[in-house]
Amino acid sequence: MLGHLLPVPIRSAPSRGDLREPAGRPPRIGRLALGGALAVLLAALGSPTALADPASADEVPEHAYRVEGTEVAGGASLAQAPEIGPGIVRDVLEEGATGDSAVGTAKYYRIGVADGQRVHAAATIAAPPYADGLPEERESLDVGVDLVTAQGADCVDGSTRSAGETFDGDGPITSARVSAEVGPDGCAGEALYLRVQRLGARDAERPLPVEIQVAIQPAGLGGGAPAVDEEIDDDGASPAAPADTEPITPGRSFATATRVEPGSTVLELQPGETALLAVDVQEGQRLRWRTEVTALPSEGSADIGLRVFDAVRGPVVVDGGMWTVHSSATISGGGMVAPVDLGNRSSETESIRSAWLPGTYTVQLQRRQLPEGAPAAAAEPVRLILTLEVEGEVAEDAAEGEVLELGDASPATRRGPLGGDWTAGRIALLAGAGVLGVLGLGTGLAGVLVLIRRR
Repeated sequence: MLGHLLPVPIRSAPSRGDLREPAGRPPRIGRLALGGALAVLLAALGSPTALADPASADEVPEHAYRVEGTEVAGGASLAQAPEIGPGIVRDVLEEGATGDSAVGTAKYYRIGVADGQRVHAAATIAAPPYADGLPEERESLDVGVDLVTAQGADCVDGSTRSAGETFDGDGPITSARVSAEVGPDGCAGEALYLRVQRLGARDAERPLPVEIQVAIQPAGLGGGAPAVDEEIDDDGASPAAPADTEPITPGRSFATATRVEPGSTVLELQPGETALLAVDVQEGQRLRWRTEVTALPSEGSADIGLRVFDAVRGPVVVDGGMWTVHSSATISGGGMVAPVDLGNRSSETESIRSAWLPGTYTVQLQRRQLPEGAPAAAAEPVRLILTLEVEGEVAEDAAEGEVLELGDASPATRRGPLGGDWTAGRIALLAGAGVLGVLGLGTGLAGVLVLIRRR
């Protein structure tokens, strides 16, 4: 752990005699310059091992969930917490619950706040799919999200809400939390601290990447009465033919969710696949959905799940979840129990309270992995039509623009040719390495010419 603090051995400088070149070899100064340029270039590129996520390079298929965001290293304590702001970052939680431990690695992040503000925080964790399918003896996976003050006191409003297959850690698991109001009557201080903790024993000794999203709620936002007093019953959107009969390519992360307009879309899902789509839902509007399976595996059935999240990954009640589709059960549907309204946050009904934030909503479709020993024919793709309907007009008094400070929620990384992630910083290093390489080459050639002239 402390190896990086050990002193580096000091090597004695070579004598002038050491710089003499054997006959027939190119001058050493040119080799050194070229070697230095190559070293800078390799440092910028990094090795395939360094670029790859802990469990994503070769072990995670392209159709599974992939974390995105700017790399950050969380602290092991409040005192060591790095500063982060609104946006999406990614980190690694090294260990799950082992032995008698009920929890695994915890990391901390500092978030600057002002009086009257609230912090919305969410984390998504995903383990690589089982190589041979879901085993009989399965282990859980979850991620805990908490907000505390500099003194370590809890500063939360409500309980953590987790969405996903936590029982066996199949697919992405997302947990969201919101802080109490910051100020004299709430949580005092100039910063809150986000604690993200790995829960469950699934792949306990394998580091797993985690995607973290933070947003700031400005002072004075909200208030008012809920849009409805009782839940709206909804059995789903109306059937609508897709404009294109070919399956679309969905996103594999909240940050890369494929944006769609209301209407119908064709999707194909492999076992273990996660598909994410983004659609806008504003105040006064309500999202409704419908799935119709048009092609099933030739043997067996399939478990399909649909979940909806708001712009800060808060789970939204839409009568979704996981269900089994087979030849006599191919249609499912549901919808939000209330139109979006900032006043819904004051509702005493949790399902209505979930429909409060206008903006981008993410629809997550997931096909569960097959059990171990399932026949090969059961792994054939499921094809379905997903219909998303946004009911209602935008309210006349709807808030304009983003009501929360979301920061940059776009992906800060793109998949590199070596199987890892290239960040903007790495691209800058590559550009710098190219310049240094040219300079090094020029220096080497100049050195050759000087030595030739001396001879």
